[in-house]
Amino acid sequence: MAVGALCALKLIGLVVDGGYVALPVQQAVAQQADAGGPAQAAAKAKRTEPEKAGDSSGGALPPSFDADADGPPSTLEIGGSSAERKVLESLGDRRRELDDREKKFDLREQLLKATEERVQERLKKLAEAEARLKAAETAKQKKAKEELQSLVIMYESMKAKDAARIFDRLDLDILMRVAGQMKPRKMADVLARMAPEAAERLTVALANGTQRQVDAPLSDELPKIQGN
Repeated sequence: MAVGALCALKLIGLVVDGGYVALPVQQAVAQQADAGGPAQAAAKAKRTEPEKAGDSSGGALPPSFDADADGPPSTLEIGGSSAERKVLESLGDRRRELDDREKKFDLREQLLKATEERVQERLKKLAEAEARLKAAETAKQKKAKEELQSLVIMYESMKAKDAARIFDRLDLDILMRVAGQMKPRKMADVLARMAPEAAERLTVALANGTQRQVDAPLSDELPKIQGN
């Protein structure tokens, strides 16, 4: 419109004067421009507002995703990747396995301790039983020695011929123990009055050193002393 008005003024100037006055025309054009400028600016602003709104809305990121946020999304922080889950599951399985092995070791240690206590108790009982048997054997040997000593004293108090008559029929095993405990002089008198065969047998046994231990148990049946 301003350009059309300017052209019309130029034509009028040419027709009237053969020229045109620039200043009045320029002023008129400026006035029209000043009058139409705000309207054009407002219209242009209206046209550009949707574009700006479109640019601002179209270029913005979704509210659920923040490009400036640090770290991975919250879902990855909670669950992790499949590889991380596998590693965690493997570590959990390994931990449970170690706990089970520790429990088994503790149970085995308790069983071993209980077994050791039972073995110690059994050994204690065996030691006590052995001590009782040893005490009984010692008492038995002591009693046998006392009985043998009683026999020795009895035969030494007898007459030589009476003792010789008993020695002739006495078992060689018992005779060896009794003769070995008698006084040599008394035994010599008894040996001189014994039967030749019995005296020879006793002499050979004493000479060969076949005398048994003095603490050997005596026979339950002792020879009876008979008179003439």
